Amino acid sequence: MDPSSFLQGRTRETKIRRDRRGRWWNDGDPIDHPNLRTSFDGWVDVAEDGRYCLSNDINWAYITLEGPPYFVRKVTPTSEGLSVTLSGDRVEPLDPATLRQTRAGTLYCRVREGRCVAVFDTHAASQLGERMGEDEEGVYVDVGGVRVHPPVEDHDSIDD
Repeated sequence: MDPSSFLQGRTRETKIRRDRRGRWWNDGDPIDHPNLRTSFDGWVDVAEDGRYCLSNDINWAYITLEGPPYFVRKVTPTSEGLSVTLSGDRVEPLDPATLRQTRAGTLYCRVREGRCVAVFDTHAASQLGERMGEDEEGVYVDVGGVRVHPPVEDHDSIDD
């Protein structure tokens, strides 16, 4: 059976929301089940129309998202550079070309093939501490022996 046939006459709109503190809600009721929260954290993506959604191998649905889509929870050295463990337990290689910082100094990068922003939480940022420095070009992060200077950019969902 074609999975899209299940959606005929239905909508992908939901009342699911994640607040700025990372708490999930459904129509005002908290979503408390830890495995469901972890799954939702890992399923955040961007739909073709640019709206945030939850997307897994079976289906997807729109959500309301306050704050950044992902948080970098852990940084791990690899033979190629660094990998990041994201909210939802997703692990991806860090693409150093996507490193950015806000005017307030918050470090973030792009994940999910560049579709989503991930903000480094305090723990992950402290793991980068020994790799960070400042030279004549400004703040840098050493990724695999290369100094990456994250450009400063305004990003509403991070510093507002």
